[in-house]
Amino acid sequence: MVTYSVTKKDRNLSGEVSLAPSKSISNRKIVIRAVKNAKLDIKNLADKEADKLFDENIRQSESNIELGQTGVAIRLLRAVLTYFGGEWIVTGSEEMRKRPIGDVIELLQANGFDIKFLERTGFPPLKIIAKGFRGSISRIEAAICGQFVTVTLSISPSLSTDDFLGLRGKIKNSPYVTQTFKMLNMLGINSGWKMDEMLIDHGYHDGSELAVEADWTSAGYWYEMAALAENVDLKINGMNPDSIQSDAIVKEIFEPLGVKTEETENGISLKKVKCKLKKFEYDFTNNPNLVPTLIATCVGMGLPFEFTGVDSLRLKDSDRLMVLQSQMAVVGAELVVKTTKNGDVITFDGKVNNAKKEGFTFNTFDDHRVLMSLAPLTLSHGNIGLDYPNAVHKSYPCFWQDLKKVGFEVEQKNS
Repeated sequence: MVTYSVTKKDRNLSGEVSLAPSKSISNRKIVIRAVKNAKLDIKNLADKEADKLFDENIRQSESNIELGQTGVAIRLLRAVLTYFGGEWIVTGSEEMRKRPIGDVIELLQANGFDIKFLERTGFPPLKIIAKGFRGSISRIEAAICGQFVTVTLSISPSLSTDDFLGLRGKIKNSPYVTQTFKMLNMLGINSGWKMDEMLIDHGYHDGSELAVEADWTSAGYWYEMAALAENVDLKINGMNPDSIQSDAIVKEIFEPLGVKTEETENGISLKKVKCKLKKFEYDFTNNPNLVPTLIATCVGMGLPFEFTGVDSLRLKDSDRLMVLQSQMAVVGAELVVKTTKNGDVITFDGKVNNAKKEGFTFNTFDDHRVLMSLAPLTLSHGNIGLDYPNAVHKSYPCFWQDLKKVGFEVEQKNS
């Protein structure tokens, strides 16, 4: 197995990096562009492979189409099939083949799509035959998938005025739904969300333009490095301080942890200030992707914490609560996970009981967010080893190159 050894000769963090566009925003805009037949000018799309999904020839074709490794294929299906019809085979990556999608498929079937699983029931690969279904949108059990709801919202302005959308249950990952509404409003579409009622104006407007800003979740790893470093003078280009992304809250989260954000002409800069906390308490219901980053930060700082709103971490690329608990134990930090009537709670008492000072090796379980949250610990724990280094390609392909730009040493080791 390939592992990376990560080290840094000092605890200074200075230089300049440019982050990739946000995939969550890019994916919504891909759907919008497809629905508008490519009239919307979209700049800086993050996933070029997903972009190819809506090539003009594909949109006009009724033949079989192999989507291959396109990671967003499953969540875009309703929008694609509704408008373009045809016969589609969705295979997905090896990782996607392990993820059940039965609930979403049941909803597609209820709306008139003929779907056959080619290997395992409830999992990709699958074959779908669509006939340009344009009926009204039935009520959706919102807990199925926040991403699925956002795709439905993205196509809703192009549906007839007789179509409607209803939601039941608690929406998981509701920040992504909120982000979709903000994006629609930016396009001049009057839309809003209150409790279980949603209002979306009819019709996209031609001439609209949207630029895809850099990803704030990825920026979180740099905030972690800044919190663990002694001296900081780092510029991060491409960031929008007034972002619609929910994880842009990372600016406010890290300031009491000792990282100040300043706006620059091309993005932001990070500076070191005094940590103001003796214990960190936070509800991550709206920002679950930041949890690995903040757990690693607090362990690296020896700062006690109590985090709520972490239930969804069990359903990510790995069971992140279990993985983080086991990997923090490698450096001598005991994380406690308790299940309460309001959900899971994870705590840390601030004590790191390990006589070993460096040379730690972590198992990342091929989880990109766990991997990137552990890498900065070289600033607090010296040389560390990380397996599955290529997992970064899922959300931050240039992660290792960017680390090298600011003085980290990254070496490949075969074991």
